[in-house]
Amino acid sequence: MEKTYFEKDIYLANFLDKHSITNLEEAYLMQKQWVSLFDEHFGGVSGYKLAYTTKVMQERVGLNSPAYGLLPTDKVYYEGQKLYRSDYYKLGFEAEIALKIGEDITSDENISDIAKLSKKISMIAPAFEVIDGRADPSMSNEERLLLSVAMNIFNEGIVLGDWIENWESIDLPNIHCSMSINESVVGTGIGSDVMGNPLNSCLWLINELKSQGKGLEKGMIIITGSLISPKMVDEGDVVNIDMSELGQVNTLVI
Repeated sequence: MEKTYFEKDIYLANFLDKHSITNLEEAYLMQKQWVSLFDEHFGGVSGYKLAYTTKVMQERVGLNSPAYGLLPTDKVYYEGQKLYRSDYYKLGFEAEIALKIGEDITSDENISDIAKLSKKISMIAPAFEVIDGRADPSMSNEERLLLSVAMNIFNEGIVLGDWIENWESIDLPNIHCSMSINESVVGTGIGSDVMGNPLNSCLWLINELKSQGKGLEKGMIIITGSLISPKMVDEGDVVNIDMSELGQVNTLVI
């Protein structure tokens, strides 16, 4: 991605006006342009990310459902990944549960509940979402939502822990998660914070894509929504998430 286009060194205060984005539909149209950028620069699209998966966040920005963004293939990282602080404007992390799709889900399939969805999921893993927070603090909540969606929910990739194949007996709503920076706990959460069950956000995504005539391909990764609010980091920070039954993920900011 070209720095001049994405203006990584400044807040995107004028982005909405510059591109005449006044509603959510227009914001998603702008987001679609990321597909060609990912194809050209980052190996294509590897899946989706969910956002605004709690009632509190939805009410804050005036939504009655989640929102989604795209995941670039070459920004799917793994345990121990080092990230360069200088590559971002305002680097942050969120704690998420990741799913890997084990079978194609076509747009004409009826995946009506999480029991049917579970049969389509091959593996799950703990994960960081990497974000670059560039919303102007003076923006209204509505403006912040539109900018977020248009800019792919500020996603800059994910850092995955170990994949778990035999995951069906894990009680996802009761997964407990903590995040620490330099060994100090900065946040905690539980699986049920994400729409009662992280699978529910994926189910919403499937139905949203279905309404657009789209499905999910085998091997795609879905990160289901944050269990802990975004935490910003600085050079030298060591960041860790620990999820009961799912394990840990660590990363170093340099």
